[in-house]
Amino acid sequence: MRIERMSPAREVSAVLAVAASYWLTIYPCARREIRRWRRRAGEIGDPTLRAHAVHKLTGERLNPEAAACFAVLAPLRGRGRLVRLMVDFQIAYDYLDAINEQPESAPLRNGLQLHRALCDAVDAASTVQMEADAGPSPAGYYRYHPQHDDGGYLTALVRACQAGVRALPSVKAVQPALALAAGRCGEAQSRNHAVLVEGQDQLAEWAAAHADPGGSPAPAAGYLWWELAAAGISCLAIHALFALAACATSTREQAERVDAAYFPSICALSALLDSLIDQPHDAAGTNHSFVSHYSTPTMAARRFAAIASEARVLASALSKGARHAIILAGIASFYLSAPEASSELARPVAARTLDCLGPTTRPMLAVMRWRRRSCSPPPGTAAARRKHHRSSRIRSQR
Repeated sequence: MRIERMSPAREVSAVLAVAASYWLTIYPCARREIRRWRRRAGEIGDPTLRAHAVHKLTGERLNPEAAACFAVLAPLRGRGRLVRLMVDFQIAYDYLDAINEQPESAPLRNGLQLHRALCDAVDAASTVQMEADAGPSPAGYYRYHPQHDDGGYLTALVRACQAGVRALPSVKAVQPALALAAGRCGEAQSRNHAVLVEGQDQLAEWAAAHADPGGSPAPAAGYLWWELAAAGISCLAIHALFALAACATSTREQAERVDAAYFPSICALSALLDSLIDQPHDAAGTNHSFVSHYSTPTMAARRFAAIASEARVLASALSKGARHAIILAGIASFYLSAPEASSELARPVAARTLDCLGPTTRPMLAVMRWRRRSCSPPPGTAAARRKHHRSSRIRSQR
């Protein structure tokens, strides 16, 4: 597949346009929505569920902020509603990730039941009603979970997403791809967490079944099973499809092309980079680490480079390909801006990945590093000590 390369001047111009659009029209809306759900999370009755929900909306609030960046792919009209949908879905995804990764809640049947919420969230034809006592929804998301009293938090997130999806102009055309991507994401997440108690064979079998995505050319990067599994847990394709559905003229064929571009390549790169920076923490705990399957840092760097190269080609080939490519570079910069990206394993991977994603990635990396510093309390302060203690406690439970 041949892609017309932009000149450096055009790349810089495109990055500046995306940045202006994000900071002026998207970020303020995303922050308001995050604050709204932060207040709601503080009302959760069960202390364990409340702690996980609040932590995701404080210590990891960059996740929904980053998800909202996909709104730059959509028309300006109605963008506020789209941003809220993206933030709401990402909050639900992060919350489910947190409550499913603990040893006592990792069994596969619990994860699959919890992650039904993701499929319901993108179903424009469904309406999940709140029970009178504000307890678990009729869908029974918490049926096999040790805690139940979330005060209707997860159901409210699902209902908010459903309302947002129904308002998308091209939802009918994009709905089949959305349902496919949400089901894939929920299954992979559930199986990834279940590795802790049920072993990795069930995850490897799932990955093998997705080795040749239907409706798309065979991936060029020759994916290994854990790379496909990593691609499965990512929700990036869902956000890209939300943005496509916000365009009134989008078609089912376009939705299939977007999903094929994101899964596995772009989704795999995102999840593998996340695993890369989590590797020092995962090595000291029980969490499943995708990058631990690489035999050497050299092998990891080579595979990341192959996947990053394919991801850039496929992103650039889409409609509004320049913006998809910028989002891809932003995703890589988001992860590689973390302090853990300077570890012995991560350094060669980071260098090869950045080289494959183009010259605009390094300036974005500098911005992301600044953003991380601005979101973190100064070292030695009481807030920094509380954050370290809370993060250490949550990691020790993995």
